[in-house]
Amino acid sequence: MMCMKIPIRSGDEHDERSGMPKADMEACEMEADPSEENAATSLTPTEVPAELRVQELEAALAKVTKHYEATREQCLRVMADFDNYRKRTTRQFEEVKQYATTDLLSALLPGLDNLERALAAAHQDPTPASRQIAEGVSMVLKQFKDALAKVGVRELQVLGEPFDPMRHEAVEVVAVAPSQDGLIVDEVQRGYMIHDRLLRPAKVVVGKANRETSDGRA
Repeated sequence: MMCMKIPIRSGDEHDERSGMPKADMEACEMEADPSEENAATSLTPTEVPAELRVQELEAALAKVTKHYEATREQCLRVMADFDNYRKRTTRQFEEVKQYATTDLLSALLPGLDNLERALAAAHQDPTPASRQIAEGVSMVLKQFKDALAKVGVRELQVLGEPFDPMRHEAVEVVAVAPSQDGLIVDEVQRGYMIHDRLLRPAKVVVGKANRETSDGRA
């Protein structure tokens, strides 16, 4: 709205400087440029204090560090579990490889027993033919035992050893002197081990001292 001076009529209140009636003067002031009012009332953004900013950064760094440590610890646990799994798998594989032929070797042992019996019988016959047979059987028996040794099979040495039910099978008990009580005095069938496991128990004769003899009352 254009503000114009109008003649002053008697009885109208007017502004002393502009000569305009006060009512028109107030209307002109209300229509002033709004940009000036906005400029006067606009807020200047307040800058964040440096100390507060440092605290925020330190808090963020602490949070990231905590997350990193948790992730690192989890990764270490996973790596340790995997290493244990690898070692366990390797050990199981080695055991399977070592004992995979157990059933086959057990089936071959009766043939080995027969070769030993044949050799013992040939040695009892003094004829030249029997000696030649004994030499041939002895060579075959040695090759057989060498082949078994290469795969970890070995004989149990039992004579004079204390009876062990985990390795020995008692087929007979005989009376013996007190010094031989509980000891193996004879071997009926040879026993074998494969690595650190029992392949076949030895069948043995165990000595047992007479109670009266051991007490010194006989």
